[in-house]
This record gives sequence, C-alpha cells and structure tokens, in this order.
Amino acid sequence: MPANLPPQYFEVERRYRQARTSEERIQMLQEMLAIMPKHKGTEKLQAELRTKISKLRKEEQRKRAQRRKVHGYHVEREGAAQVVLVGPPNSGKSQLVATLTNATPEIAAYPFTTRKPSVGMMDFEDIKIQLVDTPPLTEDSPEWWMVEIMRNADLLLGVFDLGEETLAAQVKTIMDRLEQSKITVSDAPKEEGYVEKKLLILANKSDVEGAEVRFDRLKGNYQNRFQIVKTTLKDLSQAAGLKRLIFDALCIVRVYTKAPGKPADMKDPLILRRGDTVLDAGRSIHKDFGRELKYARVWGGDHLQGQRVEKTYALQDKDIVEFHI
Repeated sequence: MPANLPPQYFEVERRYRQARTSEERIQMLQEMLAIMPKHKGTEKLQAELRTKISKLRKEEQRKRAQRRKVHGYHVEREGAAQVVLVGPPNSGKSQLVATLTNATPEIAAYPFTTRKPSVGMMDFEDIKIQLVDTPPLTEDSPEWWMVEIMRNADLLLGVFDLGEETLAAQVKTIMDRLEQSKITVSDAPKEEGYVEKKLLILANKSDVEGAEVRFDRLKGNYQNRFQIVKTTLKDLSQAAGLKRLIFDALCIVRVYTKAPGKPADMKDPLILRRGDTVLDAGRSIHKDFGRELKYARVWGGDHLQGQRVEKTYALQDKDIVEFHI
C-alpha cells in the first residue's frame, strides 16, 4: 500500500534535513509523525521515525550528562531524605557534616574551603538522612548546578556564625541568593517558577562573646519566617539533639508494614510525608496496590493496637500497618 504522504510532510522533512541541533531534529520528526496518515502503508516509516527519535533522545541525554560532568556537579539522592546545607564562608557547615556523619570534609580556618558538594550520611535511629555540604553563598550569583541542588533538596539547613559582626548582612545575602534561585522559604504566595522549601537556621558558636545579643536580633527579624536554633558544634553532646531537630524539620514519618499473621518488618520503613494516609502508604508500594486496598489495621504507640482503620487514616511516625485487599 502506498504511503500517500501529503505535501506538508515533505516540507517538514526538508526542515529536518536543515536542522542543526538534536532538539530541532526531534521536533521535526515528531511533526512528521503527526502529519503522516496512519495506515498499513506508513507503518514501516512510522517505526523508522520513532527509532530516529529514540536515538536522538539518547544521544542528547548522553551529551547533557557529559556537559554536567564537565561543568557542574550533581548529587544523587540517597537515604530517607536529602538536606542541603547553605551559608556564608566559615560558618561551620563542613564541621556540622563531620560531626553528624561519617564523612570527612576539609575543615579549615580560612574561607571557601568547600569548593564542591560534599556528601555524608547521617544515622538517625533506624534510617539514614543525606547531608550535602555546598560551597558558601556570597554576593556573587550561585552556579547553575548549585541552584539545582538547592531546589531539589527536601530541607535547606542554613548555618551561620554568631560570632560574626556582619551576621545580619550575611543572612540577608543568603535570603537574596535563594530568591535569585526562585526558592521561597516562607508562606508567601509562590510565584510561577518558584519552589517552596522549608528552611531551618542553625546559629553556630553560641558560646562566643556577643552571641546571645546577635541571636535575639536574628530571631526578632526572622522567627516568623522559619525556625532558628542556636548551638555550638564544639559540644559533641548536642549531636543527638541536632539529629532529632533535622528529622523533625523534614516533616517525614516512618511507617512499617506487616503481612497478616506475621511479624512486622522493622528494618526498611516506608518514608512518608507527615499527614499522609494509609492510601498514600499503599500507593508508595505500588499504584495498583493502593487502588485495590480495602482497609488496614494499624499498631502505633498507645493510640492503636491493631484496630481497623479506613484508607483515609493519617499515619504517625513508627506506625505499623497491615494492609488488606
């Protein structure tokens, strides 16, 4: 059967031959597919065009990965959540990562020690949370890859030095860089293109002279926008409290599952957002599982001991769920 292609097809084919980029070629091929009549006579041509599109897309992905490898950094997500540290030079970000994880970032008294992302895994009870140390934010615009890392984070952890006379200016600089990266950290209406992130401020070196005054001033300016906590990383006994602080700020819950008549699996919890329901838990396992779910039984603290709950029940941290389909 002849293809009987319309004139518009050959015009797009001509533009395809003249295209210089993979994106342009893919667009032209997609137009050719849309224009051509769909019948037995064009089946082979349709397959050829789809094969060309697939090859071009793979080639473009390879080129993008190569450009990223050469010109920037990408941090693969690991663990239950990803926390990205931001702050001015010498604020204590690298020391925090070293204190809370098994990572060994370079720590020095001079500024700009961190020049690329440094990753550590923080143990919190039965899960691991990824901490990502980043180069300091300054008056200069952040690199594109730094913006990408911040916008993809589950939580931004700002670290500041209470011993700095210019603390107020440093905080404003960080806020400006986040705004420039189209990241909003307050409840203000989100404009198009912006992402909303929770920001936790850790005011470090609370033991230095003048720290209390600067901390009170910082809280007065920003406490209505985000949580601000003071600490000193010299005191290793505070590490457990800092881990709990980060976990709580992430607004996640751990949910364990069990099969009827069998003990719960307490080694690999589902990680859900605070407020997620039994149905959300089922969908996190498999979308079809959530659709087929009838009800569940839940064990949790003193409030539930295997009672039947509906799919809309909001799960709490450390709940055990037995699904019934």
